[in-house]
Order: sequence, then C-alpha cells, then structure tokens
Amino acid sequence: MLVLINGLPLFSKRLADDLNAFDATSKFVFCDTYNSKLQQLKFLALLPFADVVISMNGVTDNSGSLNAVLKLKKKLIMQWQGTDSLLALERYKNGTIKRDYINHAFHFVDSPWLNTELISVGLKPEYVPFKFADVKNVIEKYSSISAMTYIADKRQAFYGIHQFKAVAENNPTIEFKLFGVKSPEVNLPANVKSYGWVTSDVFKKYLQETPIFFRLAEHEGFPVSVIEAMSFGCEVIMTSPYKYSHQAKTIDEVIVAFEKVKEIVSNRNLTPNHELINMVKRDYNKETILSNYIDKIKSIVITQS
Repeated sequence: MLVLINGLPLFSKRLADDLNAFDATSKFVFCDTYNSKLQQLKFLALLPFADVVISMNGVTDNSGSLNAVLKLKKKLIMQWQGTDSLLALERYKNGTIKRDYINHAFHFVDSPWLNTELISVGLKPEYVPFKFADVKNVIEKYSSISAMTYIADKRQAFYGIHQFKAVAENNPTIEFKLFGVKSPEVNLPANVKSYGWVTSDVFKKYLQETPIFFRLAEHEGFPVSVIEAMSFGCEVIMTSPYKYSHQAKTIDEVIVAFEKVKEIVSNRNLTPNHELINMVKRDYNKETILSNYIDKIKSIVITQS
C-alpha cells in the first residue's frame, strides 16, 4: 500500500515516519506541497501509483495537489486539525465553502469538539486519533504545587497569555513556568519564569516535575502536549471539553479551575494522577494508536468508490 501524506511538516512528516516504522508492508511518503515546488512535483509523480492520499488538514478552498487527486479519482482522507475546522465553519456560514474535496474525502478527527463542528457543515467525520505518548519516568511525588503552559510566540492572546497572567497574579506564592514565548506581550508577575522555546525532551522533563498544566488555546484539535502532560499524571486545565481535564475559558473560569485543581493535588498528597497515567497507557499508547490508524486507512483503500 502506497500512501501519500501532504500538509504542514510538523505533524505530516512525523506521522509518515511513525507509520513507516510501524508497518513495513506499506510505504508512507510525506510531500511538503505547501512549501516546495520540488515536493509538489514529487507528489504529482507518485500520485498515479498511490492507493490513498492523506491531507493533514481539511481543505475548503483551492488546492492544486487535491485537484490532481480528484482528476485521478484517488481516495482521499482529510485529517482535520483545528484552524481548518474554523475556516470551514466560517466559509459554510458565508456561503464560500468549496465542497469538491470534502465531499470526495473520508474525514478523520482526533477530538470530540471537532467532530461536532464538522457535522454542522454536513460532514460525517470519524474519530481516529494519531497522536500518542509513552508513559515513563513518572515522578513519585512533587516537591510543591506549580503550573506550566505553552504559548506560541506569535499568537500569545490566542494561546491564553492573559488568562495565564491573571491566574499567576492571583497566586503569587506559586511558581508558573512559561514555554514557547520569547518576548511576552504583557507584563508578567515575578512568579512567572519564562523558558522560551525548548526541545521536546526538556519540555517533558518539566512536565514530569509539574503537577498542573494549562492548555488555553481559543480553538484547536487535541494537542499532543495534553496527552504528554497526562502521561506524567498532570492535572490539565484546558479550553476544550475533555472528560479527563478541567474545562475553563475566561479569566474567571481559569482562576476558579486552578483553585479546584490545587485542592485536588493537595488532597492527593502531591502525587501524580495515576488514573490519567493508566488512561494514556490504555488509550494513547503508540501501538494502539498506530495500529488503529493503519487499519482505518486499509479499510478505506479496500472500500469501493
């Protein structure tokens, strides 16, 4: 089975590498059709031989690569991420949505909230997660209550810098760790320590030592950082509704949720949440996620057009 994967490299290349390592009987080829003319040519050269194409976002405007997919009548999977769903909702509302690709495609989502959004624009998505985390190096007990978050440097308000600042100001004796931001666009209190961009291994090391993790983006799919945080037993406060986390959106809601979570961690005697750790072991381990993902792809390949 030859599978072409296109989209932004962050998840597309990682997924192709993971699937290639997991399934030696198939070939998964990432093509960066967004940023490279050469990669576009590679995609077009391989397309006639492909069994299926995976677009690592939902496309509701024009795409030269997907025009070729339609022309050759190749099967197409759209793995929706978050911003693409917002664009689909907006275009659906104002009547500018391009349905050629989405009507032709099979649709995967990795979160229940994206599922609901896509149903509202007339699609029938299937919940097929592709992100996973290994459970290892879980700390026995935290030294104190602390919290951390990741905020993209160029989208600080979108990722919750104002909520994070407010909850830190409301808890001046607690350490708050900020990752991703090089130059905060707001004045942060003295109990916030900024680390800027760090490698994945360093980020995980801090997750291991921190009992509370914030993910306060206005809108997104299911973040791998949340899965990783839960794999270490962190309590997660996030904007999106998820049964294993604490939902909060506004500044007031985040402050209230943090008070609740502080009490939970204290009542557990500063130990990690082993219910979350076991959930990640069961639902988000590498073998389960990738084997299910490959099975879903193969079922689409054998589906009659």
